[in-house]
Amino acid sequence: MSRLPVSVIVTASGSVNDFRACLESLRPTLGLRDEVVCVLPAHRADLRDLLRGKTWLTVLDDDSGDQTARWSAGVSATRHPIVVLLDGDVVLSAHWLDPVLDALGDPAVVAAGPRCHLSLGPQHATVPKESAANVPAFKAYARNWRQENAGRFTDVDRLGPVCVAIRRDALERAGGPTADLPYDRLRDQGRLVIAHGALVAHVGTEQCTLQPPAIADDAPLVSACMIVKDEEDVLAESLTAMWEFVDEIVVYDTGSTDRTRDIAREHGATVIEGYWNDHFGDARNRSLAHCTGKWILGIDADEVITGDAAAAREWLATARADRSAFVIGVQSITGHGTSVYGRQLSPRFFRRNRVTYSGRIHEQVVNPVSGNPLVGPELPGVDIVHSGYTILRSTVKNKGERNVRLSQLAVEDQKDGAWAVVNLARSQLLAGQVDATIETCKKGLENNPREHHRHLLRPLIEAYLGSGRIAEARSAVAQLREAGGSPAAADDLEARLCILDGDFAGALDLVTAIPATALDDMMIAVDDSRTAEIEILALSGLERHHEAADRIRDCVRKGRLPVAIPKMAEILTADGSGIEELATLLPRHALRSLLLAASDVPTDLADRVYETLWQEHRAPMILASAARLGERLPVMRAMEWSARLRQYGFAAHCTLLALAASPARAPRDRVLAAAIAVELFSEERAMPLLEEALDAVPDAENGPVLDDLRRLAPTIAAAIEPASVA
Repeated sequence: MSRLPVSVIVTASGSVNDFRACLESLRPTLGLRDEVVCVLPAHRADLRDLLRGKTWLTVLDDDSGDQTARWSAGVSATRHPIVVLLDGDVVLSAHWLDPVLDALGDPAVVAAGPRCHLSLGPQHATVPKESAANVPAFKAYARNWRQENAGRFTDVDRLGPVCVAIRRDALERAGGPTADLPYDRLRDQGRLVIAHGALVAHVGTEQCTLQPPAIADDAPLVSACMIVKDEEDVLAESLTAMWEFVDEIVVYDTGSTDRTRDIAREHGATVIEGYWNDHFGDARNRSLAHCTGKWILGIDADEVITGDAAAAREWLATARADRSAFVIGVQSITGHGTSVYGRQLSPRFFRRNRVTYSGRIHEQVVNPVSGNPLVGPELPGVDIVHSGYTILRSTVKNKGERNVRLSQLAVEDQKDGAWAVVNLARSQLLAGQVDATIETCKKGLENNPREHHRHLLRPLIEAYLGSGRIAEARSAVAQLREAGGSPAAADDLEARLCILDGDFAGALDLVTAIPATALDDMMIAVDDSRTAEIEILALSGLERHHEAADRIRDCVRKGRLPVAIPKMAEILTADGSGIEELATLLPRHALRSLLLAASDVPTDLADRVYETLWQEHRAPMILASAARLGERLPVMRAMEWSARLRQYGFAAHCTLLALAASPARAPRDRVLAAAIAVELFSEERAMPLLEEALDAVPDAENGPVLDDLRRLAPTIAAAIEPASVA
């Protein structure tokens, strides 16, 4: 069957063998009327011999050093209404062009492309390693792919940079080709479509001509790149810490309403007043566009970098040319700021010209051509501490609801993207949406390739554990092991399952066998900071209270709370001390976190924690935390804390007034609290509260209330007693 003739523009690229494979796979797929132009960059003279004698194509020499100019030269030298832009290290499959041209048979479609192994964007397809090992294996895989995906087309917002067919007139109206192609302007003219029945394989090595050019030698060594919104409470600390490591800081603001931009400027950062489009990857790329350094430090406002800055800069300055990234350890502080959820190795230093951010949420740094996530060796002696998932920060930033919404949008963006489904499940779990997490994971396991199953099983197991569905969690752990997931991650999850099931010896055996350097499937260390909770709960369940208490003491000395405060109180009491011991063990820098954690526990226990901390530290922040207990405290404890608050200038936060104003408290307690505030502290604000509370006292309690007042507030008792007698 005849089809539209096309003009194919190929940029000579890749190794000699890569380019040979491209030409050999291209020729059999051409129609009689198709034309081919091969643009040969001046620095790729090594590929010229492969073009000699090939009368079926025209060679254009190019010395511009610019991919935009190469595409433009090829388009200008051709004539057909459809132009195909093709990188020269792509292996094509039989009939790959037919589904692409079928899509362009609709006049509303202005550009279409095949699925492509190692390509950034919606065209991306993952070809199994064994099927990408050689050309025959790939072509066999592509044949089956074509049969399974025949007739499938998807509208997208953009296509990739490796292989795409575009209407010539639409490309001209868009201003001509660009290095990453003008998809925004093309989309204004019509539809962009993926033809799923077509599959090509991009080799994507360092010799790929689409890779960006080198950065000038006189560029700064390191730029910090961050996006922010309403970060005034954490930004200053982050900026102060990073200046030793970088030469410039670019802060891209997405719409702050607090002092964030002012703080950034006060700390010497370049502030870009930008916008937010519900897409973290896009926002980070807009920030990245303003950076000038050879290397980028990707960092957030709620992260603080630590370590040997001079050594880190030396590593970056002397890194070999093909080194694109270094990973560093990121410690995420969770709970109330005292728990550490492992240490994740994350690519945070990377070459500016070798990266783009990809993903609406949980964005990754990837190669701008192949879409491969950047990897590299660990940069020694450098760490980042991340506080974004503490309870306080998550609540203030409303991260749970936000992440679910963005993850749902990402699933809609990436109709065939398994990672978008994984991120949705993780976001639902973070937001406490257990049933939704289970449903998402189950559907994901049914509809996505096996290589993604281990990433979906992790949130599924955690959701089962969170809802007490032990049998289903056990089955999912077995599936995780079969799916080839991290043994340490499976051991960690199974140990938590054992705790729920009362198998404390089994839990202890599992966690103590995990290697100290083990990583899970998300490159997060399954280390002491993560397993201490299981070990303590297991030891406690086995009634080995002294060992459990000693593990608690080890963690608290490091500023971490390994288990909930009520459980620590139970274990320490069983060992002969009590929760009061925390005050002598906890470093002062961790004081705020313990105070926040105590705010969620029963009142009497929180009061004991605050009291012992006050006796040890006498820090005003302890008074602020105790003040929040005001309406829940016994009257006499409210009186003691009120006296301390007034002594240190915090009368506005009087615990007696809070109690007196609380409709949840008995009228008798409210009367006593208000009366004591007037009697001891001449607190005028207590008088209307006292009158209101007296009116609410039942007649049967008038006598006992008056007796209490005679003892605790005799002046008030004398003032009201005549009226009472009368």
